[in-house]
Amino acid sequence: MPISVIFKTMVTTSLMVFTTINQAAGNDYQQILKNMTGQNLTVKSVKDAAVSGFKEVVVSGGSTHQIIYLSNDGEYLFDGNLIRTQAKENLTELAENSMRMEMLDEFKKAHKSIDFFPAAMTDHITVFTDIDCGYCRKLHEDVSQYNDLGIGVSYLFFPRTGLNTASHTKAINVWCADDQQTAMTQAKSGQSLSPMMCPNPIETQFNLGLGMGVHKVGTPAVLFADGSLLPGYLPAQAMKSHLEEKSKHSQSNRD
Repeated sequence: MPISVIFKTMVTTSLMVFTTINQAAGNDYQQILKNMTGQNLTVKSVKDAAVSGFKEVVVSGGSTHQIIYLSNDGEYLFDGNLIRTQAKENLTELAENSMRMEMLDEFKKAHKSIDFFPAAMTDHITVFTDIDCGYCRKLHEDVSQYNDLGIGVSYLFFPRTGLNTASHTKAINVWCADDQQTAMTQAKSGQSLSPMMCPNPIETQFNLGLGMGVHKVGTPAVLFADGSLLPGYLPAQAMKSHLEEKSKHSQSNRD
């Protein structure tokens, strides 16, 4: 059962469960969640939330991650966006962005991507892509225009139909090709590649996408340097404008 479904179910949980939580309260958040859900969820991190008396808890169930808020005494839990009203900041979204940045940094320590970089790169995006996705193909048609505008593109595979499917196999064929960039372009133009097999990170990339929430937004999913995730395709100039706006917003926050 997906984590989000588990926590939606919690909302209708009887008072008896909250009594159980109080008995198990303290700092053992993993045990508290197990008492509530009956699931062996993994608590990845716990820190003070912006709301006094609550903790921000990152929970993992398999490859998926979710941020929830749990009161220090274990009696109250809410699952949703925490908004700072005066600053109009979505604190949950910012926490999710930070989590994605940490996950990508950890991934890069051992794994590579398929890169299309310009000679002079001023911006960089990471794109979760699928060979058979129409808008993924449209984005790749524009990748040279992205490069002309100084935008480097790093591809990670997220076969939408899942592992051990035709899309997964096509991703492996691209990864194992002698020239990955050419193979990517050929596959996205509808050409059939020769079947290949080699040690590959496609399953790891897919699981990374699950952890980042790509399954919720679809492909292409564009990951920016600040950890934010943009679903869908943008033409090259629109992407450049979006990056410039993000840079201005980031600068204004620092000022």
